[in-house]
Amino acid sequence: MKNINKQELNKFIEQAKNDKTLLEKEVKVEVSWNLDEKLPQMEATLIYPNGKTTFNIDQIPSLGGKGLAPNPIQYCLMGLGSCFLSTFATVCSQLNLNIKSLKLNIKNKINLSIPLNLGDEPVTKGIEFEIEIETDEENSKIEEAKTIAINSCPAVWCMKNPIPINVNIKQNQTNKLN
Repeated sequence: MKNINKQELNKFIEQAKNDKTLLEKEVKVEVSWNLDEKLPQMEATLIYPNGKTTFNIDQIPSLGGKGLAPNPIQYCLMGLGSCFLSTFATVCSQLNLNIKSLKLNIKNKINLSIPLNLGDEPVTKGIEFEIEIETDEENSKIEEAKTIAINSCPAVWCMKNPIPINVNIKQNQTNKLN
């Protein structure tokens, strides 16, 4: 599998066997609301080891946005899909599978009744992944990689298991002149 740093991956796995604290990683993202109505509603800057990237986010018009940028659900699907695809590619690499091309299509259908306070129908009935893969490997090996990836992908784990969400408010007071 190309574009996987197996040497660094294997080095980290060996280190983590001796120091389990290495397995816990904090991930932080800050999303800011734009008050300028000419801009997309939100932006987020992600900082990573070799740089940073700013993403614009805007709701679809039916949810109060202008559709000027990808919407939050698209980013959610991108995060879920890219986490799964990188997990699947890593598993293929660890199994020494020869993959010539790899792509993931991900989709879901959302129901806006809960976000719009118009009912209690589930927001989604599921998410569909379609892996497009070019390989000469036996189907059973690809299925094995798929099963391992489903069971080891952090984002898939989060979707399948309830995780606590804590919302804290840090309120800054505006100076008022009387």
